[in-house]
Amino acid sequence: MIFRICLSLLLAVVQYLNVFPQPGVDHWESIVYANDTWRYYVNNSSYPLTGWHTRNFDDSAWLTGQGGFGYADNDDQTVFSVPPYPISVHIRISFDVTDTSQIVLALLSMDFDDGFIAWINGKEVARSNMGTPGEDPRMSNPSTDHEAVLYQGLVPPSFLILKSILTECLVNGTNILAIQVNNFGSSSSDLSCIPFLSVALKTSGSNYRPVPSWFTEPFTDFGESALPLAIVETNGNTIVSEDKVMVDFGIIDNGPGIPNHLYDELNGYKGKAGIEYRGSSSLMFPKKNYALEIRTDAGLDSSVSLLGLPAEADWVLHGPYSDKSLIRNRLAYDLAGEMGNYAPRSRFCELFIDYQYQGLYVLIEKIKRDSNRVDIAKLDTSDLEGHALTGGYIIKIDRSADGSYTDGWFSNYPGSGSSGEGPFFAWHYPKWEDILPLQQNYIRNRINRFEDALFSSEFRDPYSGYRSHIDVISFIDYFILVELSKNVDGYRLSTFLYKDRDDRDPLIHMGPVWDYDLAFGNADYYQASVIAGWNYPVQADGWGTPYWWNRLLNDTYFSNNLNCRWHKLRENVLSDETLLAMVDAYVDTMGDAVYRNFTQWPIHGQYIWPNAYVGNSFGQDISYMKNWIVERAAWMDSHMPGNCSLASGGNHENDTFLLMARPNPSVGAVNLEIQNPSRLPLTIDIVNISGNVVYSEVTDRETLMSRRIILNPGIYLIRARSGDEYRTLKVIVR
Repeated sequence: MIFRICLSLLLAVVQYLNVFPQPGVDHWESIVYANDTWRYYVNNSSYPLTGWHTRNFDDSAWLTGQGGFGYADNDDQTVFSVPPYPISVHIRISFDVTDTSQIVLALLSMDFDDGFIAWINGKEVARSNMGTPGEDPRMSNPSTDHEAVLYQGLVPPSFLILKSILTECLVNGTNILAIQVNNFGSSSSDLSCIPFLSVALKTSGSNYRPVPSWFTEPFTDFGESALPLAIVETNGNTIVSEDKVMVDFGIIDNGPGIPNHLYDELNGYKGKAGIEYRGSSSLMFPKKNYALEIRTDAGLDSSVSLLGLPAEADWVLHGPYSDKSLIRNRLAYDLAGEMGNYAPRSRFCELFIDYQYQGLYVLIEKIKRDSNRVDIAKLDTSDLEGHALTGGYIIKIDRSADGSYTDGWFSNYPGSGSSGEGPFFAWHYPKWEDILPLQQNYIRNRINRFEDALFSSEFRDPYSGYRSHIDVISFIDYFILVELSKNVDGYRLSTFLYKDRDDRDPLIHMGPVWDYDLAFGNADYYQASVIAGWNYPVQADGWGTPYWWNRLLNDTYFSNNLNCRWHKLRENVLSDETLLAMVDAYVDTMGDAVYRNFTQWPIHGQYIWPNAYVGNSFGQDISYMKNWIVERAAWMDSHMPGNCSLASGGNHENDTFLLMARPNPSVGAVNLEIQNPSRLPLTIDIVNISGNVVYSEVTDRETLMSRRIILNPGIYLIRARSGDEYRTLKVIVR
C-alpha cells in the first residue's frame, strides 16, 4: 500500500516536471510560419493516402502553396475556389532542427476553422474540435462551428507540446509537420488553416526565426501558490463562445497557509464541467473570461460548492486583463456586500488549461435566482395567475444578447444616449427562451407602472409616486457604488433589477451590481477617469442612462436620504481607511500570483483598451487606483446632493415617524421600511404571539431604514421607538 502511494506521488511529480521542465526557458523562436510554402491535398470525398502525416510519406505529387489555406476570411494565401467546399485539407511542411536537446517546449499557434489535428513525424501533438486525442482522424469531425480569429485582429489559440512528447517525435535534421483541418460541413464556406510552430530554447543566440508580433510566451516557471489552482483539461475540445463544451475540471485547495502545487490532489473539486468564453469587448483580449457550468458525467447541471462558496452549478472565471489592478470587480462586489446588499461572492485562484498557465483569475458567482444568490421566488411555467405570477423576476438593462431585441423590451421613456431611445430591459430570469407571454407582460407592465409613476407630476407623492413601486434604499446604494467607482457601464449596461412575489416583497429592487472592471478610474471615455463630475448625466452611445436618476434626485426625499446614507457609510464601510485596507488585503492575498500573471501577460507600460492610466508596474497601478478612490470619495463628500438634516424632504407627510411593513400578510419574511426624520437612535423589536422577542436591533442616524427579516409563520407585533416617537404594527407571516 505504501509502495503504491509513493509510486503515485512519484508519477505525479514526473508529470509536473514534464509540464514545467528544467532547466528554464531562455527565449522563444519560430521554426514554421503560416506563410511558408507547404505541400497540400484538398479532400472532397474520403481520407487520403495511408500514412500521409508520417515523415517518410512521398508528397511530391501534392500541390504546393503558401499558407494560410482556406477561403472567405481574407487572410489566406492559398484560396480554394469552391463550391463544392472541401471536407478537409491536409498540409505538410519540412523543417530542420539543429539540436533537439536545446528545445525545452514547443507551441503550435493555430488559427483554424473548424477543427484540426497536428502531427510531428507521425506523432500526434495537438488537436482541437476533432474528437478525442488519439482517435482515428477518419472518424473525427468538428463537433461545432469554430471561427478563425486572426482576420479579426485577435490572437490565435496555442497548444503546448511538452518535452515528453517532443522526445518521442522530434529529431535532429529534417522533420515533418503535418496538419489536417476539417470543415464543419459540406455547406460551410469558411474553412481556414493558419499554423505557426515555435520552440522554447535553453540558451541564448539565434537558431531559427523571430516569433510573430502577437506571440505570447507561456509561463513555465510555476512552483507553488498560496492561491487555489483551477485546472481545466479540454480533452481535445475547443473552447468557443456561446456554446459550452464538456471538459474535466478540478480545483486544488489545500487550505489557508498551505501551498498548492500542480501535482497535489484535486481536493477542492474533481469532475466534469461545461465551459465557454464569455464577455463582449473583452473577447478581443488574449486572456479570456469563461462561463463555467458544473456537470455530471452525463452532462447534467450539478450544484457544488467551490472554494467555500454556496453550492450552485453556474460560475464565472473572470480573468482581469485591462484591469491591471486585478481587483476592481472583487472590490465592487465586496463593497456592495458590506453595504448590506447581496452581491456576487468571489475568490482568487490561478487557472491552467491543458497544462498552460492562464494567470490570476477570480471565481465569481453568476447572477442567478437561488436561495443563496438572488433570493426570490422560483417562477415556473405553471405560475400564470395570482401571487404566483408576480415573482420572481430578474431583469437586466443592457444590449440585446443576440442583437435581435426580441429578448426584452425598450422603455417608453428616453435615455441620455445619442439615439434618444429608452433603456432596453432584457429578461434574465426566467431566461428569455423560457419566460411565457403572460409572465413577460406582467413584469413589463410592472416596470412600466414604476416609470409612469416616476415621470408623472405626482412622482414625489409617497403613496402614488415612485416610492410605492421601488425599494428606495437599494436604488440609493446602487447610485452610491456606481458614482463612487464612476463605472462607465453603470446604469446603462450590466445593470440588474429584481422583483419577488407580491406576498413576499412587492417592490422592485436595484441590483445585484455587476461588471466593474472598467470602474475606479480605468476607462478613458465618457469622462469616467475624471475625479470630478457625476456619472449619471453622461451622454453615451446608443440609448445611454435611463432618466430615472435625474428624476429621483429632483425629489428631496430621495436626495436627502441619499446624503444621509452616503455620510453614514463614509464613517465605516466607505471610509478612506476601510477602502485602502481592502485594496491592501487583496494585494496580500494574491501574493506571488501577481508576478506570475504579469510574466504570462507582460502588459505593463502598454495601453490596453480602455486604460485611462498606463503604469509601468503593478505597484504603480495599485497606487493610481488607491489615490483615485480617495480623491473621488472626497469630491463626493463635497458635492453629494441633498441635506441630511432635512431628510424628511420638507413635506408634511414626510416629517412623520413612520413604520411600514410590505406586504402584510407576507410569506416567510417581513419587509420593513421606517422613516425616522429625527435621526435619533432607532430601536426595533419584533415580538411573537407568546411575547418573546424574536428580533431586536438598534440603529443610529438612519433617516430611512429598510430591512428584510426572515420569520417563521405566525402573528407578530413590531415595535419601533425613536426619541419620544413610538410606533407599533401587527403583521402576519404565512
